[in-house]
Amino acid sequence: MALETPPFQVIKREGQFELRSYAPYLSARVTLDADGHRDAASRGFGALANFIFGNNVARQKISMTAPVTAAPASEKIAMTAPVTVSGSGRFLVEFSMPSRYTLDTLPQPLDRRVEIIQHEAQMMAAVRFSGAFQQSNFDRHISRLRKWIELNGWTELAPPVVAGYNPPITPWFLKRNEILIAVCD
Repeated sequence: MALETPPFQVIKREGQFELRSYAPYLSARVTLDADGHRDAASRGFGALANFIFGNNVARQKISMTAPVTAAPASEKIAMTAPVTVSGSGRFLVEFSMPSRYTLDTLPQPLDRRVEIIQHEAQMMAAVRFSGAFQQSNFDRHISRLRKWIELNGWTELAPPVVAGYNPPITPWFLKRNEILIAVCD
């Protein structure tokens, strides 16, 4: 079953790399302390899943979407991206919301840890890869994506976001993951 993802248009593609233009979209987000991206995604998933499974003022189920993103938290946020790449600290974990919702129609969460975020249109450099959802895999692809950004003369606006598109039961070699970095010319 295909899950809805935030809408984007591919502007440039080179192998595993893409420059994408994302349209505005909504997400549900939790901020938490974690030991890296994997721990953050695992720990943040429960509160967000409860929200879409009906823990909201309307007691309404909301369709699952992809990806689940995790990024270190900071003052400067573009999409779901913030400051450091690895290590312990504050992390943002997000689910994008189905496109049929607006800020006025999306049910409000009952869990105060869950907040609704409106993302503005933006350009994102992306690299797609398969494999285990672990820091060493992320770091390798972050380095490759940053080199591609530099080769194209773009400016990195925010640190990397780790995005996972598959359920935990998916075999590691079939998993679709991405690193996303907000950029400008």
